[in-house]
Amino acid sequence: MVHWEYQITFHQLPAAQPGGAEKIIECDQTGSCFVHDASEEGIRWLANLFREKGMEGWELVQSGYHNRELLCIWKKRVETGKKD
Repeated sequence: MVHWEYQITFHQLPAAQPGGAEKIIECDQTGSCFVHDASEEGIRWLANLFREKGMEGWELVQSGYHNRELLCIWKKRVETGKKD
């Protein structure tokens, strides 16, 4: 039997580099994220977050951005070994 496990995580976005512009990630209700004025460091940070969670078997379901914090809702398929 298969079911889904869910996890909600909060991630503080890295501070902007001195003299650099504020970097913003915005996500819509469908979970699509848009990065504005992104630095290479910010893109690497986001890619590493997604890569690490993906390697643990988590799939991003939805995300939201507020006040330099990214909320992520993840799901992971879990097989119990029982038949339906």
